[in-house]
Amino acid sequence: MSRKSLYLLVLFFLPGLGYGQTSIQSHYRESLRGLSGVRVVVLFGRAEALDESKRPALLEILQSDAEEKLTKAGIRLLNKPGDVQSTPGSPELFVMVTLDKPNGHVFPVVTETRLLQKARLAQRPEVELSLATWVTKSIGDYQLSDLYLMRLQVGNEIEQFIRDYLAVNSTVSR
Repeated sequence: MSRKSLYLLVLFFLPGLGYGQTSIQSHYRESLRGLSGVRVVVLFGRAEALDESKRPALLEILQSDAEEKLTKAGIRLLNKPGDVQSTPGSPELFVMVTLDKPNGHVFPVVTETRLLQKARLAQRPEVELSLATWVTKSIGDYQLSDLYLMRLQVGNEIEQFIRDYLAVNSTVSR
């Protein structure tokens, strides 16, 4: 099966995403139970395909979108100094955006959103690690200049996080 056929097959079975987007999810909803908030950071994995002068503005838009969605859902943002360290698990939601020039081997837009939390090993409690406890990824096959689809792609990942968060933290005001 060719890459294009597989891609079209995946798109057929994943309705609700924007044109040219697919999502791969591996999230663990239970790991979100009891979180009192998160710090959200949007950053580039690679962005060589985007003019360097446009990168800060794009990150600012995507960061603002993510913060707005989380706040609107009633999820507290940890943006003050010391908030993350004083919150159990030190939860940080990272949205990694990779922008590549289409070359037949890579998709132009790949996003991965992961929640990192500090955890201790059961067999060695003195060992504390920062681990991804919730992850979702998506790919986009559209022009990098299509800001609407890029915002939609990142927004879909944030909305999935919100759904999972609210599902296990029902006391959060909506």
